[in-house]
Amino acid sequence: MKALPKTGILALMLTSIVFLMTACNTDGKYEVKNGKVFFTYWTVSFGTQRHELKDVDAASFQSMKDWLGRDAHHVWFKDRLVTSAHPASAEPMEYPLFRDRRDYYYKGAPLHVKDLATFTVKKCEEREFWATDSQYIYYDSLRIEGSDPATFEYLEFYKAKDRLHVYYNGKILPDADPASYVAMGTYSKDKSHVWYCGELMEGADPATFEAEETLDSDKPDAHDKNRQYRYGKVFEQND
Repeated sequence: MKALPKTGILALMLTSIVFLMTACNTDGKYEVKNGKVFFTYWTVSFGTQRHELKDVDAASFQSMKDWLGRDAHHVWFKDRLVTSAHPASAEPMEYPLFRDRRDYYYKGAPLHVKDLATFTVKKCEEREFWATDSQYIYYDSLRIEGSDPATFEYLEFYKAKDRLHVYYNGKILPDADPASYVAMGTYSKDKSHVWYCGELMEGADPATFEAEETLDSDKPDAHDKNRQYRYGKVFEQND
């Protein structure tokens, strides 16, 4: 398995910290009380939260996972009613994914999978989801038109490619060359371009561009033969 670049590790650490500060803890739970159903969870920002489920039949309600429930008529992802899901065939997969006889659902959003028989999950986390079937690549709840699932390759957080395109955050990265594309944490490059968080860095030299390991905002985090960079901008020593 290819090792993640040091800059990729740092970027992943920073992204994880932000995510943990804002995300709902998956250790939520359903409670049935006095003919009502509640979903209770905890967040760093707001502490304990308790939401009552609407239009629920408490008598038939079943908690399939701490984050997935159903009654005789509906399915819920946490406290979100998933109107298109089929409760009798709903089945939890790897969090936060579930399926029924008709589709797959990521965070409660239907993926509208075209070929259920060949659907394959490539990356499944609360912040990022990639999958393929025989016809499409899927990112989060989006189906990517014009993609080539047979040659799909997940690279690192938010980045993937096939023989036709490079994808950043589920969108085609314009003019990127899949054959020469290299993911470098928050940076990436191909034979002709350099990007920072998916944004083109005008004037950067891809042949000599290298990302560096640093969490110090007073130091550059990348360089090429002409310049040093920080956060995708030219770094000036007196910044």
